[in-house]
Amino acid sequence: MRAERRGRVEDPAVRGHGHSGARLPHREELHEEVLQGEGHHAGTGRAGQPVGDVPCRAGLPRLRPVRPLRAGRKRRHGSRSRPTRGTVRGDRLRRALRGCLHGIPRWRLPPGRGPPALPVASRDTRMLTDREKRGSGMVSTSARRVRHAGCGVLLGVSLLALAAGDGGTSGRPLERPNTLQVAWSFQTPVRALDVSDLPAVLNDRMLAIPQGKTVSVVDTRNGRLLSTLHSSARTFTPGGFSDGVLLAVEQGHDMRNSVSAYDLATGRRLWHRTPSPAARQGKGDAWLATAPLRLDSGAVFWAGDGRLVGLAPRTGAVRWTKRIPALTPCEKSEPDNSASPNAAATADRVVLLERCPGRPAELQVMDPETGELVWKKKLGRWRESVRLSAVRDAIGVTVDDELRVFTESGEELLRRKEGRTSELWPVGEDGGVVYLSELRYGSKSDPGSLRSRTLHAVRADTGKTLWTRSQGLVGNDEPAGDVLAAEADADGGYGGNLRWSVGDARLQGPGASSLTDAAGRRSTRVPWPVAGTFVGLSGQLIVVRSEERDGTRYTALRPGHRAVDEERPAALGGAGRRDWPDACRLVGARLLSELGRDYVELPVASSRTVLGARLPHPSVCRFAGKSGSVDDVFSVTVRWVAPDPEAARTYTASVIPWGCNPWLGGGCTTAEITQPRHGVYLYTYRVNLKQDRVAHATVVSGRYVFGVSAGNDKAETRRLVRRVAMHLSR
Repeated sequence: MRAERRGRVEDPAVRGHGHSGARLPHREELHEEVLQGEGHHAGTGRAGQPVGDVPCRAGLPRLRPVRPLRAGRKRRHGSRSRPTRGTVRGDRLRRALRGCLHGIPRWRLPPGRGPPALPVASRDTRMLTDREKRGSGMVSTSARRVRHAGCGVLLGVSLLALAAGDGGTSGRPLERPNTLQVAWSFQTPVRALDVSDLPAVLNDRMLAIPQGKTVSVVDTRNGRLLSTLHSSARTFTPGGFSDGVLLAVEQGHDMRNSVSAYDLATGRRLWHRTPSPAARQGKGDAWLATAPLRLDSGAVFWAGDGRLVGLAPRTGAVRWTKRIPALTPCEKSEPDNSASPNAAATADRVVLLERCPGRPAELQVMDPETGELVWKKKLGRWRESVRLSAVRDAIGVTVDDELRVFTESGEELLRRKEGRTSELWPVGEDGGVVYLSELRYGSKSDPGSLRSRTLHAVRADTGKTLWTRSQGLVGNDEPAGDVLAAEADADGGYGGNLRWSVGDARLQGPGASSLTDAAGRRSTRVPWPVAGTFVGLSGQLIVVRSEERDGTRYTALRPGHRAVDEERPAALGGAGRRDWPDACRLVGARLLSELGRDYVELPVASSRTVLGARLPHPSVCRFAGKSGSVDDVFSVTVRWVAPDPEAARTYTASVIPWGCNPWLGGGCTTAEITQPRHGVYLYTYRVNLKQDRVAHATVVSGRYVFGVSAGNDKAETRRLVRRVAMHLSR
């Protein structure tokens, strides 16, 4: 009775799973008690244990289990349960139904399935007069009929909404990702590109950063340095991770390659294999000259004579050697059929494609630890082309104009026809949804005629397209935990050895990424905290690289969500539109008069848009003297408005052209950077094909980062740029 007066009963088993009273389990469980009554229904816990008897207010029969759209799919490692759209919507509907159905007579159920019979009217009710009984009965009967009809409609709508909401969600964030939060930052002791133009190697847990004869290995879960690897070779190229080991290809001063393995925990070299004398004549261990296929469970090398060689990562012992017909050069060669190996790798399998003309194409998948064939599939004869692509959890094969996608275990996920001028390939698979990237060309035979890129989310069981989103021409969307992430086109994002491009003080902003959730909701340009290069994805993190005064910085960014509105769009990284000042008003009439050139303001209309966000004022303004001399022209740019001064300083450190100019050979040509005042950087930039010298400045003042640029590098022009830069720093 005490529990009934409180309106709920708390069961220890329920409390242990984070539920109290009659609260419903999450969508992964059976949705048995959508409506609760005073009777007792046995529930089921998260792990299948009985939850105990829970009071049921409505006494309705239990519903059949609703199977979620992605039931049975294991959550990615390290991801957390989050409230889903169905869960939130379901809670609201349940509360409404409880209030609506309060007091309605119970539906009769089979013995033992429903609540006990209602007691007869109380003694106080029997004392009413006949007239009172009739009046009360008419009112109550009419009210009950209306109430029953309304609740019946609400019940039907609610059950459909609950089934759709709980069954159609996947535990992903309720709101779309629109911000990037710094998870960690790691700086190398030297600028990586000054000593080695080699890319970093990345997987879900580790990052290997080459720096000449050393490699720094970083744990991407926390940004801590695991070890530093040292080599005496001329070049030291990380090849991939396998079983706690980094495999690297080293080239000696004799220009011959060898393979080494380093322990990631200690940095100690475990083994070193050099080609035999026979290999130098094109025989023997020629496979030592190639980088291994990147596999979590073993190292596999391709030999030029059609063999695959499997190595034990920690000992270097040859596990197996097999001659693979798919890797043997075809007797009849055609332009589309090169002699290069038709091999790729997923997380745990080696994938081979046999595609010789005149024979059916065949897909073969091998175990890297034993070299045994796991499964194979005949794909039929091909007429014009056949292509192989593989990502961590999916395999794609395109035979002529049809793409077929398989899992590592051989299950065919879907088939999809390509367009006449398009190409398709998988970028990932998650929870029964396959993500495909489509490239459209002006001419399919000309890669330079690329017109557009599109991302498709396709259900594997039905082949139905859930949504389609346009992609930029820069980066590939890849699954990163709960979102798909890609590099976006931005002035502050650059690839390869082009780090000086951000030193142009006329350019604006940091690099950026596009973020898309599982429902296809996209934030097209979410800024990084730095200007730099997109390195790749590690689990749920986006890793970017930037160059600074004393080294190269690697920053891990975690997609998140923050409140945005019309004033503070996602593209401005936390700043408001009105936080951006008018570039033409930064100089002021007093300074212009002191410069003595009778200057005219020339606002740049296109600068009202930054990363797709519209600003109330121009962020770039040119100033020209009425005399018309080119030497008098200079411009002021609001390069970025950061959320706080520390973020502004971090961004500024990444846009100064440190190190040697990569476009000029014959030694190290620098930008001759000087710092006359804290936050003011003066330097000489190079522009156009002639690499003409021009005077530039970058200024950080509080949250604001400004740029000043001129058209030449004369002494008078440098003094002008300095004067304006010092004014902006106040």
